[in-house]
Amino acid sequence: MPKRLNSASLSNKLAISFFLILMGLSMGIAFWMFYQRTGFSPERVALYYLGNVREDEPEDAPLPEEGLIFPKNSREMAEVLHVHAFTIPLIFFVLSRILNMTLMRDGLRVATHVTAFVGIVLNLTGPWLVRYASPGFSAWLVASYVLLGSVIIVYITCPMYEMWGVVEKKGGKSFRR
Repeated sequence: MPKRLNSASLSNKLAISFFLILMGLSMGIAFWMFYQRTGFSPERVALYYLGNVREDEPEDAPLPEEGLIFPKNSREMAEVLHVHAFTIPLIFFVLSRILNMTLMRDGLRVATHVTAFVGIVLNLTGPWLVRYASPGFSAWLVASYVLLGSVIIVYITCPMYEMWGVVEKKGGKSFRR
């Protein structure tokens, strides 16, 4: 594997490009699913995890407009956390390694990696904090998607630009195609 993406062979560029495209689609679907459940609204995030079924309501109380939504129990949440706690860090690690092969300044790469780490921590802890600490943490979960979305854009566009939009000349100088 080359040290820099702009000098990679065509086969490496294609493999990395296809991976980045598929990761972009996968993350887009994940964001769309979150939007479908919550509309990126802290109130709907809280509703999704806390539900609207109350034990203290009378039996003849009218049904909520959105239908019955049951609170997520710890088993349901643990099943989701188990998968996400393994896959999200692994995906972001691979994406970070690809970004590290670009000519982007080290300080910007570090900032991107730190933002990814913070976003992942917020994303993995957010549902638990909403469900068991306070509905106020629903904004925490929405913020995680904003951070992760921003990072995904950097993780995908910078390597793609460098592979397909910049050519390295002899002597180490780069120029646009």
